Amino acid sequence: MIDDSPATLLHRLVFELDRAADRILRAHLCISYKRALFLFVLQYHGTITQHELALALGYSDPAVSTMLLELASEGYVQTVTSPEHRRKRLVSLTPKGSEMVVRGKELLDFHFDELMATAGVDIQQYRQLSEQIFQSLVAKAKKELV
Repeated sequence: MIDDSPATLLHRLVFELDRAADRILRAHLCISYKRALFLFVLQYHGTITQHELALALGYSDPAVSTMLLELASEGYVQTVTSPEHRRKRLVSLTPKGSEMVVRGKELLDFHFDELMATAGVDIQQYRQLSEQIFQSLVAKAKKELV
């Protein structure tokens, strides 16, 4: 029997959206969704330490280190030693990485808007409900930390 609870359906939807995003980004920009997420997070946070990036992504420090080597070799990010703490590495987007973020977001937004229209979903109502759920989740997480 398939669990069709709202929570399960949401997880299935997010899983499929992630897979679709990966296919779209690979086909049009030759980058995986996983790599693009690194760039999206860096664009949102600005220059941060490698450890802060790992926390923001929910990945281990070694996994982030490996991915950063690949992204740096492709010219999307740069890392420098922190002047305040020599053992920390600061990570930031390069102009090429910033351009990839812009192009990736435009591409994914276009396809998402197309999906919403095909599904007959009002995008503004969807955004409002998603924001409401997101804010409730953040507030709950903050309470649980106290």
